[in-house]
Amino acid sequence: MKAVVLAAGKGERLGSSLPKPLVKILGIRLIDRVIDSLKKAGIEDIIVVYSDPRVRAYLEGRVQLVYNDSVEREGGYSLLKGAEAAGGEPFVLVMSDHIFDSGMVVRLLEAEPAMTTLCIDRSFEGRDIEEATKVLVGDDGKILDIGKEIEEYNALDTGIFYCTSEVLEAARSFTGRFTVTDVMKKLVVKRRLLSLDVTGHFWWDVDTKNEMKRAEDALLRSLIKPADGVVSRHINRKISLRISRVLVETPVTPNAISVFSFLLGAFSGALFAFGHAALAGIMAQISSIIDGCDGEIARLKGIASPYGAFLDSTLDRYADMLILLGIIATNPEEFWLVGGLAMLGSYSISYTGSRAELFGLTFLNLTENLMKRDVRLFLIFIAGLVNQLFAVLVLLAVLCNLVVLYRFIQFPKLAAGIKS
Repeated sequence: MKAVVLAAGKGERLGSSLPKPLVKILGIRLIDRVIDSLKKAGIEDIIVVYSDPRVRAYLEGRVQLVYNDSVEREGGYSLLKGAEAAGGEPFVLVMSDHIFDSGMVVRLLEAEPAMTTLCIDRSFEGRDIEEATKVLVGDDGKILDIGKEIEEYNALDTGIFYCTSEVLEAARSFTGRFTVTDVMKKLVVKRRLLSLDVTGHFWWDVDTKNEMKRAEDALLRSLIKPADGVVSRHINRKISLRISRVLVETPVTPNAISVFSFLLGAFSGALFAFGHAALAGIMAQISSIIDGCDGEIARLKGIASPYGAFLDSTLDRYADMLILLGIIATNPEEFWLVGGLAMLGSYSISYTGSRAELFGLTFLNLTENLMKRDVRLFLIFIAGLVNQLFAVLVLLAVLCNLVVLYRFIQFPKLAAGIKS
């Protein structure tokens, strides 16, 4: 499958001296985000229609480049040039100023459309409706109207299309200036434009300075994972996302952040051991917050890797154990037994969770979230501030091991559900 990216925009509404495809959003150029999403969806044959020589210089050797020699004819002419370069074969059409998750393209390809198809979003939350291209979808899924000015609509145009040869035929019928929407309107008249509902997937049209800011905020919010613990969701992410917003503009790597977070955790353990409980607790919580930044940066830059996840998870376990060892060291004669149980429970929480994932299982919300790492470190943070170290070891020893015990009870039922 081929993809055509329309990248002839000038970027004047973004207030940039760069052509629109080369403008950065959270440290990554728009065109790079688009190409990365296409490749993650399995599309390697990418055609970029450009007008600015700086875009050509930037992308030379990475994609097939097609020059728009009449940029004043607008986006419809870029579509015509791209469709011709695709040789009449079906292709995925995207815009260089629309960022999106690769899952949208995967769903589009898996649908194997029989006609030209537009990915639509039925949620209007947070969208600038005046700027958006709106769509009216009929009960049969075919699009009845499309455009920015239409009064009756029930969905939004995400800017991602599956195009058949009918698109090339329609584009060739125009002379002068015409838009992508103008081309699609011709298919609407013929009842030859289908919709695919991708509501819930991330996408954003970055067309103005205001939309750029809103897109950055939306990108950052998309980093909040459904699996986040209660402390991470309501406290840690509010801080880590602000830090990541700054770090993404720097050369700092996710792995470097993982190591730094580990060192903060190790330092927390040392502070506990030397009797600085309050400062140690604060350091443990800072380590927990920074621990969220490595994954955030990896996803923002599109460089998440299995090794990075492995390194982060392993260093987290070492940091957890060093912090607990530091607490035990404050009074080893009294703390060794309950501290040892707390260590076993903390480690087993992570171990049983990762082992279940190998089988595609997720424990129920209570046992999945009750004693996650963010919660454990937050409890240690509070205990350090009020100097109740023995109490927190008892709490961790009891709750962590009870959760693990309950997971043993849950596991056979969850596994049976997969078999059935």
